[in-house]
Amino acid sequence: MGLALAIICSLSFVALDILRKLLGRHLSAIQIVIGINMGAASVFMGVLIATGIKQWDITFIMVVAVELVAHIAASILYVQAVTLSPLSLTIPYLGFTPVVVTLLAYPLLGEVPSLLGLGGITLVVMGTIALNLGKSNRLSELLSLPFHEPGSWRMLVVAGIWGVMTPLDKIAIAHGSEALLAFSLSAGSALLLGTKCLCEIPQKTISTKKSGYIILLLMAAALVAGIAVMSQFFAYRELLVSYVETIKRAGSLVSITIGALAFNEKGLTQSLPATALIILGIILITL
Repeated sequence: MGLALAIICSLSFVALDILRKLLGRHLSAIQIVIGINMGAASVFMGVLIATGIKQWDITFIMVVAVELVAHIAASILYVQAVTLSPLSLTIPYLGFTPVVVTLLAYPLLGEVPSLLGLGGITLVVMGTIALNLGKSNRLSELLSLPFHEPGSWRMLVVAGIWGVMTPLDKIAIAHGSEALLAFSLSAGSALLLGTKCLCEIPQKTISTKKSGYIILLLMAAALVAGIAVMSQFFAYRELLVSYVETIKRAGSLVSITIGALAFNEKGLTQSLPATALIILGIILITL
């Protein structure tokens, strides 16, 4: 069940990547983050009511406070990244997230992957790196790309933030619940950013002709985000956080394929060798 949830989480985030990129054509990064979080909060509220509101303690509040700031920063940077640069030059950098998660999971959670699992994580990370090497076949190019590609450096920062947040998610859940954490982060982000927008210069204006289309996109993104986050949190019950995060990142293959087909982005052909590495890595993790 944990594996199935992790796969659902991975595919859901792929769909969310596409919806965010489409929304980026009509809304600012902050508007997208607010809209998706407001909608997702209603989904999480429904889950919270269905599962019951469990007690929480001071540890939950402290962790959520830290995660809330990180969640807002990562959300804005993520939307900016996929809007400013092709998916093929942004999504692969999220492959570094499992590395950060694996390094922090032991001191924070006491979780240590098996040798096969560690090998699988390594192969998936290598595969995501290989997705970008097709541009020049030089690792130095991949490492230098964040210094001149606006979306690449933003996504690299997001990878680091998410790597830290993942173990913290599991700590917060242990002192509250999956639905309570998801609702707290989404509702809190929407509230804080909404207040910020009201006090600053107005964001992009929405065309009346396209307002219905944009609302539908936001509703779809909110629903998909709800599914993605809840499946991720519930997967933690049965899988190590490093495994969940690695399987989640394997979805980058699908993101790049869709980016090439739907947005005429380059890099699809070069991703074929990396596919074998990522698939093999996932197989090792599931053994």
